[in-house]
Order: sequence, then structure tokens, then C-alpha cells
Amino acid sequence: MRYKSIRELTEADSQKIITALKPVWLMSPLSVSDVLPIDTSIFDVVIYDEASQITVEEGVPSLFRANQSIVVGDEMQMPPTNFFGSVSNSEEDDEETEDKIGISLDAESLLDQSSRKLASVMLGWHYRSRHENLISFSNAAFYQRNLLTIPDTKIQGALFKPIEPISNLEDEIDLDQILNRSISFHYLENAVYANRKNRDEADYIALIVQKLLESECRKSIGVVAFSMDQQSEIEEALERLATKDPKFETRLEEEYQRIDEDQFNGLFVKNLENVQGDERDIIIMSVCYGANNSGKMLMNFGPINRRGGEKRLNVIFSRAKEHMVVVSSILSSNITNDYNEGANYFKRFLNYAKHSSDGNLDNANQILDSMYSFSDQERLSAETPIVKQLAAALEEKGYSVDLAVGQSHFKCDLALKLPDTDKYQLGIIIDQEKYYSNNNTLEQYCQKPEILKAFGWRIATVYAKDWFERPDRVLEIINQNLKGEDNDTFLEDFAHELNPPLVTEFGVEDSELDVDKLLHEANAAEWSDGEDKDGKTEAASQEDVSSEESEFERYEFHSVSSKKYWEISVSGNTMTVQYGRLGNKPQKLDKVFDTNEIALKEKDKAVSKKTKKGYTKV
Repeated sequence: MRYKSIRELTEADSQKIITALKPVWLMSPLSVSDVLPIDTSIFDVVIYDEASQITVEEGVPSLFRANQSIVVGDEMQMPPTNFFGSVSNSEEDDEETEDKIGISLDAESLLDQSSRKLASVMLGWHYRSRHENLISFSNAAFYQRNLLTIPDTKIQGALFKPIEPISNLEDEIDLDQILNRSISFHYLENAVYANRKNRDEADYIALIVQKLLESECRKSIGVVAFSMDQQSEIEEALERLATKDPKFETRLEEEYQRIDEDQFNGLFVKNLENVQGDERDIIIMSVCYGANNSGKMLMNFGPINRRGGEKRLNVIFSRAKEHMVVVSSILSSNITNDYNEGANYFKRFLNYAKHSSDGNLDNANQILDSMYSFSDQERLSAETPIVKQLAAALEEKGYSVDLAVGQSHFKCDLALKLPDTDKYQLGIIIDQEKYYSNNNTLEQYCQKPEILKAFGWRIATVYAKDWFERPDRVLEIINQNLKGEDNDTFLEDFAHELNPPLVTEFGVEDSELDVDKLLHEANAAEWSDGEDKDGKTEAASQEDVSSEESEFERYEFHSVSSKKYWEISVSGNTMTVQYGRLGNKPQKLDKVFDTNEIALKEKDKAVSKKTKKGYTKV
């Protein structure tokens, strides 16, 4: 880093700094010496994280100290505020209290100012949620579905039965209802909301935590309440339960202190105000609001009703990694002030959570589409001729096929599953127009397939050329894979899923192509006089290969567009394979096994697979 004393700054330097800061500076234009102490150093780069919670006046002094600034944050997250810390203990109505405080939920932050004046880039990949519908509501409601979320291999809700309303808290809690769903909705139909608290919800949440810790599922837990009073009520409910059950008390204390991989990952109980930045495997949300002792429900949802209140909701909706448990004393139909933006999003989320929990996926998707719908062009791209033809051909073979699987712009064009199952066996990506519209080659060919695999997908890329030239072969390989045959060589038959080959005919052994070897051969082609790196001529190299051919069993494949050979031999416990196009130098691979007997068995397996693909022995 380079440091420079303020004493060394010329008047021109000072004016340059002030001019650069004016776009994000709301204070009066003071001189540098008025703001900074003498001899304060200047850094090369200052980085602001969670800038949505940094006020402009807090951020400006650091801007003076930087030659370059990077501002990171989410405009749809919490703005700078200390709402709960400022509320008094009076019994006044929430909105009157907020008016007295004078809080503004859409207060200017450093991020707000920076986004208006500076160049920006969106970090599109969503990294937290392991199930897509945990983030789909926020993505549609607040981000125009621009977050790239990963489609689920498991069809959420396919085999679910709705969770019945809970009238008796003493009933046994079924953990499968929570752990088998990404979102579970638990409706406490007789709960009472009084004095800003809901004791029934707090007691029920304490029982869920107890059950989770007894099961030793080892998933991390976070509890979030809509108010500070309800947060305290939940903490007290956990303490009451712990005093009755010493074993639970021990487990609870251990969970509060839990450390995973040198990081704190313990149980927390927080409110909307202070949960931003946290995440846990299981998030339990206490809605709290409901009917009072008289059976009347007021449309008073505290800060959610205020302008910008939807940002608070976005924070709580996006904390879960694997499961979200919504504990509510109301249904979406109980909210009638949906003219208010915050209350409207709140109502829609409760409806979405209920449909997702019950397995009503069509209704849940309709709610997402009502907030942000894909363009007609995107919808039409899911029904191109090749997609329709391939889907129809697979359905004729008895497979269930879904088109355009995914809730964001990142989708699987086709997803296949066997009848009466709730999990996709295969995702197919087709090289449609959108496939080539991505200018980020690394993302398109490497990151997307690898991310899908990391989330449990088995992926195949079908190219239009392959389908039009040899549809029977495409269907044959898909059929083999879905039946569990040839799984370890499946990617050999689907052209260039990760490493695009130099030759694009369908059926090239792409998984055997080594990128480093291909680059080496490309460089070798530039060597003069046809010499290889050892000084041998091309002809000499071919002679060497010919002299070894007697040790190999040779197989060849001939078609209109491709002529290839494949050779295999076993020496001791080493199996050697070499392959290539007729007339070209071979690629060579060695694989070592524990014994000669195992190597011979593996050779027979490899030969069998090749002959199935149309190779014949010569």
C-alpha cells in the first residue's frame, strides 16, 4: 500500500478528491483538512461490505483515504436503522411509535448513493440455498429473477400430504414433515397474539428445537422472530423447556456454543433487525401476528407496514440453506390491507409457503409469475423444435419429461424421471440460441455443468447437429443411462459437455481427451520439419506405434462422418488404452490395478462396452 501524508497534498490534490467524492457526498463541501486529522494516510483500496447498512456520513471519511473504493451490498436488504433499539416500552400503537421515532426504512445509505453514480455489476450466482424454492420467492419479488438459482433434482411436493392445522401443542411433532420439505408451513389455529407476543408459537418452536436436537440430525438451527418482544418470548420458552428436561438443557447449551470447521455455527434466536448476514441449515420463522383474546386481528405488522418494509421481509426469507419452517397463527387470507406494499408481500409469501408445503406446485408457481413473469421470448425458447422432438421421443419410451426446469433464467431444457418417482434422473441442456448468447465461456461450459453436478444432477449436453444426424443413437445412450447402464462411460458419448473437442462429430470419446495433451499437440504442429519434442520425425513416431501394435487388441469404428480406432493391452497389472482417428497419432492412457487378474477383468469390461458402441475387432 502507498501512504501519503495530508501535509503533502497540494491544493490541486485536495480539490481532485473533493470533486471525486461529490457524487456520493451529501454533506457540505468541506476541505480535506477540515475532515481528516493531520498525517492521516491514504490507502490504495477501501472495500465496504454490507454497504446497505452504512450511512453516507459514516462512509465518507473512508472515501477520503482511498485511491479506489469498492462498495458491496444489496439494495433490497436492510437499510441503516436501529428501529427496535429505539422503541420505548409504552403501550402506544406501533405506527404512532414509529412516527414519533421518525424512522425511514428507505433511508439513504452509502450503497444507494453509489449505485446511482458509479458503475456496477451484479453478482448473479445464489450460493446459499440448497433448494431452489427457498430463494425463489425473493428472486421473483425483489430481483426480477436475475439471481441464478440451481434447479432441484428432487421435485418438491410431488408426494407430499398437507400438514394439518395444529390445535393441540401437546401432539407429537413429526420431524419428517420438516426434513422432507424445503418449506414447511405449520398453522397454529388457536394461537393468541397479545402484548406484542405469541406464547403458543414460542412454545411450539421450543418443542421443534427440542425434537431436532434429540434426533441428532446435526443440522444448524436459527430462529427468527418478527419483533424483539417475540424474540424474548422464544428465548424464555426454550429456558422453560430446558428446566424441565436436563438432557435437553445440556444439548441446548452445546448447540448455543457449536463450532463447525473453526466457525461459530450455533443456535441463534434473533429478530428481523439483527439477522442480516446470518444463515443456518434450518431457519424457523415465528410470524407472531394473529388474533387477540377477543378474536379480532389488527392489520398492524409494525415496521413491515412502513415504506420499504419489504426489505425486512427479504432478509428473513433468504436465511435458510436447507429448510425453512414457517410457524404462523394466520393464513394469507387473514391479511386484508394488501394495498400496503409490505403487507402485500407478506400476504403473498404466506400463500406461497402454504402451497409449497402442501405440494401445490402449480399454485406456488403462479404466485411467483404474478410478481415477475418470464418474457414471451424465454417461454418460446423452451418450445423450440428440437426440444419438442426430443421430449416427444422420450415420452414415447415411457419417461416423464419436464421442460424448462428451474425458477430463474438458469434452467435445464429437459429433465427426465421414471414414472412414480420424485427425483429427476437426468437433466439435458440443448444448444439453443440462449446457449450461445452467454459471452462468458468459462461459465457456460465449465461452471454451469459443474454446479449442477454439485447439486446432484447428472447432466448431458445434446447438440442439435447430433440429434438431426443420429437421433436413434442419442435416444439409445439416454436410455442406457436412465437404466443405469454404462454410467461410467456416459459422458464419452455426449459430445463435449465440459471440454469441447477439436472434432465435433457425435460419439467422439471426449472424456478421454486430455486438454493438456491437445494443447501440446497444437503447439507441436508449429514445430518445423515435423519433429516432435524428442527430435523424432513424424514418420519415426508412426513406426514406433506400428512396432507396438502386436501387443494390442485393435478395434475400429467406421461411419459416414467418423473413422476411429481403439486399442487395448494388459501387461502385468497395468492396462493400456490408446485411441484416435485413423491415420493420426494415438492418445495413450495407462491404468494400474492391484493384480493382473483384476486388470484382465477390467479389460474385458472395456472391450464389451466398445463393442456395444459399434466397434469391431480387426
